[in-house]
Amino acid sequence: MYGDDDFSAELAAGLDPDSWVWLPGVDYAAGWRVARRTADELNELLALCGVKRSALRAIADTDAQGGPVVRLEGIAEGWLSLEELLCLAAYARQGSD
Repeated sequence: MYGDDDFSAELAAGLDPDSWVWLPGVDYAAGWRVARRTADELNELLALCGVKRSALRAIADTDAQGGPVVRLEGIAEGWLSLEELLCLAAYARQGSD
């Protein structure tokens, strides 16, 4: 109706039922708990490095088999901060070799 006429078609074409259909007998909560601990640790580390949570954050999730998944979501400012941190880490690593 409004905006991009192909949005619905693109969305439907990109949907993977295995990524959102819950299967009986799969313990998604256990995988999510592991992902949550990992995401919390990563968010704390990002904060210690000066990256605002509103700019980049780790989000806990699970895959179709219930395995832990951590996604990073952010705006350009957050991704640029992460790029800078990774460049610093790579430089420090090269200096230690």
